[in-house]
Amino acid sequence: MRSTFHGLETSKRALLTQQVALITVGHNIANAATEGYSRQRVHLSATRPIEAPGMQSSTAPGQIGTGVQYDSIERLRDSYLDLQYRRENASLSMWQVRNSTLDSIVALINEPSESGLRSVMDKFWDSLEVLNRDPGLLSARIALVSAAVNLTDTLNTLENGLRALESDIELNINRKIAQANTLIENIANMFTLIRRTEGMGNNANDFRDQRDLLVDQLSSIIDVQVIETPDGDYSIVAGGVTVVANGEFTLLTADVVGTAAGGELAGYRQSLEEITHIRNQLNAMVNTLVNGEMTVRLENGYMTSSDLVALNDVTLADGTVIPAGQTIPAGSEIVSPVELRVNGFNGLHRLGYALTDGRTDIPFFTTADGSDTFTLENIRVNPEIQKNTNLVAASGKYEMVGGNRVTIRGNSDIAHALTRLRDHVFQYPPELTNLSSGTIDDYFRAVVGDLGIRSNNAQRQVRNLQDLTDAVSMRKQQVSGVSLDEELADMIRYQHAYNAAARNMTAVDEMLDRIINHMGLVGR
Repeated sequence: MRSTFHGLETSKRALLTQQVALITVGHNIANAATEGYSRQRVHLSATRPIEAPGMQSSTAPGQIGTGVQYDSIERLRDSYLDLQYRRENASLSMWQVRNSTLDSIVALINEPSESGLRSVMDKFWDSLEVLNRDPGLLSARIALVSAAVNLTDTLNTLENGLRALESDIELNINRKIAQANTLIENIANMFTLIRRTEGMGNNANDFRDQRDLLVDQLSSIIDVQVIETPDGDYSIVAGGVTVVANGEFTLLTADVVGTAAGGELAGYRQSLEEITHIRNQLNAMVNTLVNGEMTVRLENGYMTSSDLVALNDVTLADGTVIPAGQTIPAGSEIVSPVELRVNGFNGLHRLGYALTDGRTDIPFFTTADGSDTFTLENIRVNPEIQKNTNLVAASGKYEMVGGNRVTIRGNSDIAHALTRLRDHVFQYPPELTNLSSGTIDDYFRAVVGDLGIRSNNAQRQVRNLQDLTDAVSMRKQQVSGVSLDEELADMIRYQHAYNAAARNMTAVDEMLDRIINHMGLVGR
């Protein structure tokens, strides 16, 4: 059954509905530049039509429409794109941190350059060459000790740089965990707001946008997996830990760094591994140089300072031949070439004799902590040698004068052998580099090359993941972003609809005014 005021009700519904649509358009325009905002759309539908009540259907043709209504205000969001973005964003953040750390390590190594570790090592080897030419020259000894001190200082400084980098990473880990915990708590609080809002039949679009933005930010710190059921249950797993379960939350601890598969926390863990790896590589080089097992051949013979075992048959000054593997007594003068097994630079230097008093068994390098293993941190030039350069043991022979040993000043057998260490092939731990044997210079080049490869790989990963993340972000914008052109077109459409509804109401009002106020006047 038709109502006299049916037209007014229809127009009123149109006015209210188009007004909501215009308000929603205005809300979209206002948040066009808001981070994380998803554009909203009003879903319109025709209201239920009127049919005359009765035992049977109305005989009037058709049904009378009652106007328009809005069923919901929906935010435009693609959960699949959210999943992709968070996955790529976590990987990108991880590689960005790792790339930054590798850049810092490359800067510390400073190769190739004129002032890097390689240059310092070259000067050390060159100073040995000068000493070999004139082992009694004071300036040559001073130059060698100075070059050695410069080398150990450079190694110590490199270790200090690596430790400072580790300290910075540890601080960043603590700060990022605290930041992640703040995001986790806020996400759990947002769930309560969303549940309360939607429980009363309203749309919590803006609250959901804010929650999704918090999750996106959390994905930069640690890998996240969002689980939302049709019933409204919501949970987040971060680094293998369920940190949000509806309105409840669990804060992250430092242990999560070990389980993080993505994000900055995973990048920091890998960065610490990179620092440990480069430290182990350089420590192996340092310890091999000083302590590495090697075979040395003294062509001009040798005067033994202690009981020794040669690797070949040797002839003594008195004509005695001692077979390989048998002990050569201390004080023996060997007049034939002799091959000895020694431990690196120190082991070879211990064979030599000091310039003035014939002292022997002098280590050239010592450790700051007294350990037998040399590292970037503990290697030092023997303090006694720094105070007295005559203790540089360049000679392999001495003579007895008045019952005392007197070094033969022109002999440079040990200095020559020390100089040849530059070309000696050592063995290195195979798990550290792809070079298991080679000279010290070869090994350092392998370390630098390995570092360069890892750094280039990290840079490539960052570029690729940045492109992937940007592509997913652009697709998200296409779905959820606000297009001002589209919003303006909708605004004009809704405005015209509103104006038409208002005009329709005016027409109905005039019709009713004619009926109510201008009819039935005859006979008055």
